[in-house]
Amino acid sequence: MMDATARGFTLIELLVTLAVAAILVTIAVPNYQTFVLNSRMSSMSNDLMSALQLARSEAIKRNLRVSVCKSTGGACVAGGTWAQGWMVFDDGDVPGTLDGADQPIQIYPALSGTATAAATANVSNFISYLPTGMPNLAVGTTATITLCPGVSGVNGRNVQIVAAGRASIVNAVCP
Repeated sequence: MMDATARGFTLIELLVTLAVAAILVTIAVPNYQTFVLNSRMSSMSNDLMSALQLARSEAIKRNLRVSVCKSTGGACVAGGTWAQGWMVFDDGDVPGTLDGADQPIQIYPALSGTATAAATANVSNFISYLPTGMPNLAVGTTATITLCPGVSGVNGRNVQIVAAGRASIVNAVCP
C-alpha cells in the first residue's frame, strides 16, 4: 500500500529557493571579484616591498651596494616598466647594472593579469641601497612605484621609499 502523505518539496518551494540563491549569487560575485583584485594588489605590493627590504638588509649585511632593478630574463633593462618584474642583486660596479662580478640575489616575476606599474623619475630603472642602508635618493626626496590593477573600481598601491631608506605601502587611486 502507498502512504497517503507525500514527502519532498513542492515545485513552488523549489522555485523560491532557486530565486533566493540567484539573488545571493548576483550580489556576491561582483564583491568577490573586487576582493580577489584587492588581494592581488596587496600581494604584488608586498612582493615589491619585500624586495626593497631584502636589498636594504643585504646591503648592510654584505657591506656593499645592493640594487633592485626592473628586470626581464634575469637582466636589468632600461626600457619597459616595473610590471615586467624586478631583481635584487649585489651591485659592485656600475650602479643599477648587473655586470662583472655582480650576483643576483633574488629574481621576481612579472606582475600578473592586467596590472601596471609606474615609477617616479628617481627610480625609473633601479634603486640602490648603500652599505649604510640608505638608498641612492637625494636628501628629502621620496621615490614612488605605483602598482595599479588595470581594472576600474579597485585601488592601487604606492610603494614609497624615503631618503632614509624606509619603504611603506599606501593606497593609491589609479586612472
